[in-house]
Amino acid sequence: MKKLTMLLVAAFTMSLMVSCGGSGETTKSSPYNELAKIANTMRKNGAVADVGQGQSKREDLAREKAQTDGRAKIAMGMEVKVQALQKKFVEEIGSNEDTEINEAFSSVTKQMASTVLQGVFPEEERMVEKDGMITIYVLMAVDPSTFNQSLMDEMKSKPKVYERFRASQAYDELKNEMDTYEAQQ
Repeated sequence: MKKLTMLLVAAFTMSLMVSCGGSGETTKSSPYNELAKIANTMRKNGAVADVGQGQSKREDLAREKAQTDGRAKIAMGMEVKVQALQKKFVEEIGSNEDTEINEAFSSVTKQMASTVLQGVFPEEERMVEKDGMITIYVLMAVDPSTFNQSLMDEMKSKPKVYERFRASQAYDELKNEMDTYEAQQ
């Protein structure tokens, strides 16, 4: 009887130790997630950045695919035209208790970007090789000063956009002056 009691106490104690020890799982960060965190930090600091991914058996092709993917994501982040089409079809065939219902649903989305990117360069890269395939993750970024100059050049080429920008700039200046004035009162 004592052996059984001791065995039950030992089993109970072990189960408590295991349950208090946590799941034992560790969160493994992927190369994509690591670079995405860096891209988010860069965006918060005024840069334009995104992560591209490319895969091939050849390293050079994987790198080109990753850089192209990164540039495309940056372009789509700046300007994207989205077209969407959804279709739904329902029919009921038969009569009274002997009916058959046929349904079909389809959804199509197309995204296109058309913008000129200047000064987009790879900032950081991670390479993973598995089963003969090479996957490259690359952080593509535009320097904030290059981006700002490019934006200003584009706005000057489109007078109405530039006028709206100048008007918003004047509004911001007025708001700052009012805030300063009200703070002094």
